[in-house]
Amino acid sequence: MIINSFIPLLFALVSFHLDTQTQLEIEIGEFRNEKGHILLSVFDNAEDFPRNAENAVVNKKVKVNQKIHTISIDNLPEGDYAIVFLHDENGNEEMDTNFVGAPEEGYGASNDAVNMFSAPKYEEAKFTLGTEPLKIKMKIFY
Repeated sequence: MIINSFIPLLFALVSFHLDTQTQLEIEIGEFRNEKGHILLSVFDNAEDFPRNAENAVVNKKVKVNQKIHTISIDNLPEGDYAIVFLHDENGNEEMDTNFVGAPEEGYGASNDAVNMFSAPKYEEAKFTLGTEPLKIKMKIFY
């Protein structure tokens, strides 16, 4: 009898732990102007990071209207993630570059894992989201 009562309780506890989701708060600044949008992607794997936004777990587009923005993402499962973002000043939804390929719009990655000569690496941008809400700050590079 006790065992029969214990099994459903154990199953409920394990299911609750597996479904644990929390909030991620991202602060980005400072924007050089209030033009355009922030295009932000959250990835959970190295294969798609940072270029395959269609495979990101979250994509957000937020109007730039202040120098520092806070973006909240609710209901993310525990795990490892990496973020990239673009300040899309002209609204064409792609990173504009100059004649040598250097970015002309602001960009960034979690852990400020940016490199002037190549895309950020997942392992350098990766952070762990646990059961507690997490707030991270990201710099924008122009």
